[in-house]
Amino acid sequence: MPEKSFPVSTELVRRLRERTGAGIMECRQALARAGGEIEEAMRLLRAKGASLAQEKAGRVARQGLIGSYVHGGKIGVLVEVNCETDFVARTEQFRDFVHEVCLQIASMNPRFIRREDVPPEEVGKELEALHEEISGVDDESSQPMQQATMERFYRERVLLDQPYVKDPSKTVQDLLHETVNSIRENIVIHRFVRLALGENPEAPKTSP
Repeated sequence: MPEKSFPVSTELVRRLRERTGAGIMECRQALARAGGEIEEAMRLLRAKGASLAQEKAGRVARQGLIGSYVHGGKIGVLVEVNCETDFVARTEQFRDFVHEVCLQIASMNPRFIRREDVPPEEVGKELEALHEEISGVDDESSQPMQQATMERFYRERVLLDQPYVKDPSKTVQDLLHETVNSIRENIVIHRFVRLALGENPEAPKTSP
């Protein structure tokens, strides 16, 4: 639908901004294209954010922040998030993003940052267990089962694949893309460590 054909109200823009953090004009344009449908406008903004994130992914990101969060003295998180410039690292939006990543790690206990970080042997063990479970199932049925199982495996263990704790309708990857789209710099979640009282500490999870 052409942008000028749908009148976008201030209330719709406000609601979309609350859901995505995007700018006023971006929200207005996305809503106009989506005919006022919030979910479709969110999809359009996510696609735009993903495209911009891919475009900026090759840019060097050596600035940033080390964020921390302690929950009730029982769970502690340290995370390093990189951006391109110190100016952006000092902005409220970037600091908020780092804090949200800390909260996500504390709440959902991911083991890896992205799918590529998962050791092949762990994926192999999961597939082996699945094959034993679905032995005798025909190929036409087993393929969707295998795909669904692996998607669940990644959602549980991989930070960027996890549903965002404050809005499960989007993933942490979506949140990262939204932030990249807003600040116009490459963002990399580089490494993290999560400590829970009584557990053996693990080495920080690191992404190249």
